[in-house]
Amino acid sequence: MNNKNSIGFIGLGVMGFPMASNLLHAGKELVVFDINLEQAAQLPFQERVTIADSKEELAKQVDIVLLMLPNSPHVKEAITGDDGLIESLSAGALIIDMSSISSTVTKEINEELEGKNIDMIDAPVSGGQTGAVHGTLTFMVGGKKGNYDQALDLLQIMGGKIIHCGEVGSGQTVKIVNQLMSAVNLVSMSEGFTLGVKGGVDPEIMREVILNGSGKCWALEDRMPVILDRDFDPGFTVDLHTKDISLALEVGKDLQVPLYATSLVHELFKTLQAKGEGGKDNAAVITLYEALAEIEVVKRNKAVSQ
Repeated sequence: MNNKNSIGFIGLGVMGFPMASNLLHAGKELVVFDINLEQAAQLPFQERVTIADSKEELAKQVDIVLLMLPNSPHVKEAITGDDGLIESLSAGALIIDMSSISSTVTKEINEELEGKNIDMIDAPVSGGQTGAVHGTLTFMVGGKKGNYDQALDLLQIMGGKIIHCGEVGSGQTVKIVNQLMSAVNLVSMSEGFTLGVKGGVDPEIMREVILNGSGKCWALEDRMPVILDRDFDPGFTVDLHTKDISLALEVGKDLQVPLYATSLVHELFKTLQAKGEGGKDNAAVITLYEALAEIEVVKRNKAVSQ
């Protein structure tokens, strides 16, 4: 492995930009590539930022590359596509893919990289844009222990919790399971609270009771306050969650695992997208039930007399 000090970073979007910024704040030197060159020019500490014109140019300057890209095709293109990283990285280099993509695709990419003696770990994140900004993300890492150890310093700069989940692909699998469960969480809560409010119960009282009962869940703790305030500005959008649910169904098909609840939830999220509401917070799924029941799950002091 060459003695190259800079770290490669590809993908400076909503999540990638603050993550790269945190690495720079920690004193790291970055070689970055993004289709939006203006975004790269906005990074802090520009004296420690090299903006590459191509993936090939980036790969020739680094031995570790971080990826934060939208979906499986983008990661595949970046690594194994035309002028992909696989063609220009040195043997012994390490790719850390922090994107949320198919675990099946991750394993396929890893097989191709092994043929070039290039290492890979998958390290998808949980924690959203807020976690990215504050460096408190949770990383679910799949890969060889030695590669995990090599990446740990960088991941700790960007995250508060880093968990080694097993072999390559296992990080993506855990992320998919998490997203599947959180989506089902949201829908079950939406059904329940629509029923309860239609039955005349104050939703805040209902929340207080259920937080101390067996129905307690992430959605009730984290998303119900958003619903009660009717604030559907995105923390995590319907579009992004729909993508993750689609990944779960894709992997379920690959592994021949039926996913009944996930399939229904997918249709509900797609309904929001069809209504032009994909950019809203994922908690907006409750509005589908509210429209059918002709009620709103809202704080009583915010409720408007009909």
